[in-house]
Amino acid sequence: MIRNERQYRITKAQLEKFERGFAARSPTPPPDIHPRIAQAQRDAISSQMDELREELAAYDALQSGRANVLELASLDELPEALIKARIAAGLTQRDLAERLQMKEQQVQRYEATNYARASLERIREVTAALNVHVREEVFMPGADVSVRRVLSRAASAGLSKDFVTKRILPRASREVPERPGEADALRAAGSLNRIYGWPPATFFSNVALPTSYAGLMGARLKLPANASTRFTEAYASYARYLAGLVLRATPTLPVLAIPTASNEVRAAILAIRGDLSFASALDYVWSLGVAVLPLCDKGAFHGATWRIAGRNVVVLKQGARFEARWLHDLLHELRHGAEDPDASELAFIDYEALARDNGSVPAETTASLFAGDVTLDGRAEELAQHCVNEASGKIEWLKSAVPRVAAAHGVPVDALANYMAYRLAMQGASSWWGAATNLQKTGADPWEVARERLLLRLNLSELDDTERALLLRALEGNTT
Repeated sequence: MIRNERQYRITKAQLEKFERGFAARSPTPPPDIHPRIAQAQRDAISSQMDELREELAAYDALQSGRANVLELASLDELPEALIKARIAAGLTQRDLAERLQMKEQQVQRYEATNYARASLERIREVTAALNVHVREEVFMPGADVSVRRVLSRAASAGLSKDFVTKRILPRASREVPERPGEADALRAAGSLNRIYGWPPATFFSNVALPTSYAGLMGARLKLPANASTRFTEAYASYARYLAGLVLRATPTLPVLAIPTASNEVRAAILAIRGDLSFASALDYVWSLGVAVLPLCDKGAFHGATWRIAGRNVVVLKQGARFEARWLHDLLHELRHGAEDPDASELAFIDYEALARDNGSVPAETTASLFAGDVTLDGRAEELAQHCVNEASGKIEWLKSAVPRVAAAHGVPVDALANYMAYRLAMQGASSWWGAATNLQKTGADPWEVARERLLLRLNLSELDDTERALLLRALEGNTT
């Protein structure tokens, strides 16, 4: 958001620079860049130019009085609305400082941080100085409006302090989450309201927060017996909210039918750049109009597929950063996305514990076999039987048998190891995941590979400031 004339001039100069560079780009991409990636880069630059144009137009509209920003009832929109109200009133930052009897630099600091360091009393003073009308109940006189209170109330609904601190709180509060932070507390409550529909005032009262998440997840699913039900469902609801944001920020994606024949999918992936890598599979999945959102928070689930208003989005959240694991999960979720193609809404959430005991769920068996056949050239079951024979039916011998079978048949040992682990889990045999992990190859971080492709395609101007902040925080990684 443009806050003053200096930023307006800088933004205008940036736009002109982008426009000159874009006009000078060759229509033919370099030979080492795949056409789809080159097109995604062009689209990203074009989207960035559109966003700069919108910021300039919004500032012009505010200054001309064409934008009405005098009524406000949303907590998380309050800081931005105060800045807009100042501009619309024809006031500079110096003018507002004089009304508040403070230095201009203090107003600049407030606006640069979206009033993150301002007390609730100071925000009241700013709204009065700008004649912005905010409902009285928003301020909740006498209530404990603090970050500590938000963390405590969120914990009662199953959201851990670590999760809220990393993914919900403004950056200033994440540095010192115990400080009072009235403005940050209000913004955090507003963000949680966006995700879960909890009225912000509820956080600062004694009214119990609702803890039913079935509708937010998009499905009522059976959880594994050892799962933390409240956090698992709460996190799945958060992921579903983010999935909706990703779809809104990729409005021009084509929506194509998802093939269910593993040989067709394998051939299409190989045609992209000649390999069956996670990166190639990602490009193929995106080409079908299926968005892919990578997350890296611990626990809850390792993969999910949602269909929202007829469009599919895959969420990947594998704890291990092995490419073969992420490739299997991506293909597994893609197969879920092919289910019931005429339905406008769909939800599959693969919880971590259930992934080790899903043989009784037909859709899971189908998805795992599909992923195995794509990575193992249609021979997943055949090669699994070869491994069993090579190991003389003894699980403890599989660790040496799998590499021999993979080498003899020219398939990736890590992919075969993963399929054997899935296969044994579906049969109810002892967990073989530890042994399969020892056969994985390391390389480029698949989470980073998936995040890069998502960021190339996102048009963040489709989202408001709060939505953008929540989505970008989710893509920050496991920062502390």
